[in-house]
Amino acid sequence: MNLAIVLAGLVIVPSLDADRDIESDVLGRANRVAMTVVLQRALADVRRESAALQADLAAGADPALALARLQSARAMVRNQLAFLPSRNEAGVTALRQYIEDGDAQLEALLQPPLDAARAEQAVRLGAALDDRAGRQLSTLMERDNAEGLRDTATEFTRLHRRLAIALGAVLGALLLSVALSVFAYRRVLRPLGSVTGSLNAVLTGRQPNSNMIETADEFGDIVRAMRRIQAQAEHIRRIAYLDPGSGLPNRNSLDAELREVRRLRPIDGTHGLLLIGVDTYVAIRSGFGTRLAEAAMRTAGERLRNLDVLPTQTFRVDAETIALLIDRGSTEAVTRVDLKRIAAEALLRLAQPVEVDEQRFLLTANAGGAVYPDDARDPEEYVNVCLEALRLARSEGAGHLRFGERGHTHRLRRHLALTEQIRSGLRQGQFVPFFQPIVDVARRKVVGAETLTRWRQPDGRVTLPSEFIFVAEGSDLIADMTRAVLARACTTFRNWNDRGYELRVSFNLSAKLLSANVLDIVREALKESSINPAHLVAEVTETALVGNVDDVSLVLDDLRNLGVMLSLDDFGTGYSSLTHLYRFDVGGLKIDPVLTRAAAQNRRVQEIIRSLVQLTSALDITLISEGVETEDDMRLMRKLGVRLMQGFFFSRAMPEEQFLDWLRNYEAGILAA
Repeated sequence: MNLAIVLAGLVIVPSLDADRDIESDVLGRANRVAMTVVLQRALADVRRESAALQADLAAGADPALALARLQSARAMVRNQLAFLPSRNEAGVTALRQYIEDGDAQLEALLQPPLDAARAEQAVRLGAALDDRAGRQLSTLMERDNAEGLRDTATEFTRLHRRLAIALGAVLGALLLSVALSVFAYRRVLRPLGSVTGSLNAVLTGRQPNSNMIETADEFGDIVRAMRRIQAQAEHIRRIAYLDPGSGLPNRNSLDAELREVRRLRPIDGTHGLLLIGVDTYVAIRSGFGTRLAEAAMRTAGERLRNLDVLPTQTFRVDAETIALLIDRGSTEAVTRVDLKRIAAEALLRLAQPVEVDEQRFLLTANAGGAVYPDDARDPEEYVNVCLEALRLARSEGAGHLRFGERGHTHRLRRHLALTEQIRSGLRQGQFVPFFQPIVDVARRKVVGAETLTRWRQPDGRVTLPSEFIFVAEGSDLIADMTRAVLARACTTFRNWNDRGYELRVSFNLSAKLLSANVLDIVREALKESSINPAHLVAEVTETALVGNVDDVSLVLDDLRNLGVMLSLDDFGTGYSSLTHLYRFDVGGLKIDPVLTRAAAQNRRVQEIIRSLVQLTSALDITLISEGVETEDDMRLMRKLGVRLMQGFFFSRAMPEEQFLDWLRNYEAGILAA
């Protein structure tokens, strides 16, 4: 075959340059035609601009513009004439000489001053140049084209003969190549194609061609190597996409499947995702070992197959969570009703006891679900929304299903961002105490103030606790926040008391701090401020006392041993219990604002408050009415026997730099009360 190609090449190569002379001749002739046309147009412009110059002179107009155009046309004629080629050099020389002589005469006529007579001569000279030179140019071009066409025809005849010889050589080489190709296909290409196809199948995770034979030649070596690669690829695939304990597809498989579904159906059709959390997995693993726990999860995965008439796929996304992907294709949407039905069936199947190695286990589970694309925009958010829904379901106890929403992940991200902002604000000292006064209305005297935390932003904006306290209490930040605000509040009150004001400062003790941590915080505040512990009041809500009463009692006893007074906050609502008054030996009681406001419309509430006044007086407990917002509230509470009050009627919470001014004005009678 190579010999045939070489022979054909020897015949074809001389023919490759056969059209070189034709090409150069045709290009040259086209160039001459183009230049001739341009020169003719330039001569016509000289004629036209000469007439325009004569018209301007006859009309008495300024001939400068027409003269400039005429000079430009003359320059074009000279430039094109210098590069005009032709095979008839004698004719070109005569034409060039004639045009140059005429141009010289025009040059002389156009010298200033111009008049009508000279302009008329210029018009006649321009017309003569255009007529005579144009005819000569046309004659030269016709003669040149005729000679070129004759030479071209001769060259094409020679080219046809060479091409015929080359075509015969190519046809012979082609026939020889076909014969050799058939031979090569049978002996080389067909085995190679089979090996290549099988190799591609291995690389893409498919089964290779089973008809491959391990021969003794190089192809046999390839087949053997390919089978080793197949075994390694299968091992890697199992590690990457299968959970080793349960044999189910893992989180990587779920992510790949979600991306594929989204790619195939970006708009129409939906699918649903359920995450089943097996809560007892950790207990089984801790008590009986990983092997039995994995066996239990393998059984759970088997039970969750074929749950519904809808197509479902089962995955294990982490140690204790199994995912169910429900997909109807693009024909019909998956709804929450579908997910509820499937989740109910899944939880029912998992509720059946599991027996592994003669051990019997009861699996408790919860489910979190979402529908795509209603509840998520991408696969990662899809899974995260279901995880958040599963967390909420677990908080409600075993056997619950919750649905996630797109806002779940948004709230989590906002929560994390706010946590970091709070942490940064604590480092920069942005959390400061504001003080709301506690007033003895009988003596018209301020006896203390409640410390309320405010977040003073760098731009001066003050943020209320309702916007950040839930985040702080959900983390360790509440301890740092209480430490910073309480220490500053105690120092401020120590300074005020040193100036002659006998004031008590109270602070709210979060339920999250009812541990040994609060003792360290209070000790530090007392030590740094040197305040009298009797001037410090720890307010505890009765809700915080519900739970581990013994541990809470120990913490409160330690606070009381430090000399700090204990006060029950928001008394009268929620978990109010008279046993708290003696069990925790409280020294103060604050009537809940709800009770204060209700007293104006309900006589029973009035009697309750009157009874509280008598009870606290008998037990030597300080009673404070919170939520006094109007003068009517103040008068009613005073009528019922309450002397100490707190609320917007007196003042909102103030920064420390405003508190003393307000106190002086109030006690001096400047402020209404």
